[in-house]
Amino acid sequence: MAQRTRRPLIGVTAGTRTMMSGAWEGHDAVVVNEHYVRALREAGARPVILSPQDPWTEEELAELDGLVLTGGTDLDPAAWGEDALGTDMTPDPARDAFETALYRTAREVGVPVLGICRGLQIITIAEGGRLHRHLPEDVPAHPTTGLAPTAVDVEIDAASDLALALGTSARVTAFHHQGVREVRGDLRIVARHASGLPLAVEAASGTGVIGVQWHPEIDGEAGAAVFESLLTAIRHRDVAASSRALV
Repeated sequence: MAQRTRRPLIGVTAGTRTMMSGAWEGHDAVVVNEHYVRALREAGARPVILSPQDPWTEEELAELDGLVLTGGTDLDPAAWGEDALGTDMTPDPARDAFETALYRTAREVGVPVLGICRGLQIITIAEGGRLHRHLPEDVPAHPTTGLAPTAVDVEIDAASDLALALGTSARVTAFHHQGVREVRGDLRIVARHASGLPLAVEAASGTGVIGVQWHPEIDGEAGAAVFESLLTAIRHRDVAASSRALV
């Protein structure tokens, strides 16, 4: 394989929001927090904004080098067979379905994935897991993180890719109402809060997947290390593909 001569192309998922003023008031806009875009550019990547739409084919997704599943509203509990609660945020089933399909296709074609906050939850549900619906009530020892960005401490498994980026403990910025309750499929929990709530997962096999229940895009140097871990996974995939081509 020839040496890469362009920046890695990273798909970044976006949501939609109704514009409230101006000439296009009442029309939907495709939106993504600029922090994700800046963090990827500073890591040396080229962000590609992915709006909810018809599913990407394997061939199309394989044109990307990586995928970032971004934060947002609660997931629709119907996705894992539960009824709505009064404490749920208004779900976005179309975005849920789009991002779930993106994740599964990325796994099929070997595109590395970084899931951030809601993105971690998408990964969990796509692999057959379940979520806590109303934190901190579901895990009373966990701090309230659903009202504003909140500093929390995380303990990280030393035998993980995340530990290579952050070490075995870190203080990170969390902002979430739901959280991982159970992981299944090809995932393993690699970080927790002292309350026991899982705060990060990785793929147990195959191309790299990291999901974090915090927001590295606003965490300075510690956050930059998480984005760098995605680029490291891309480089490892390229090396593996080059080795296979030489056999």
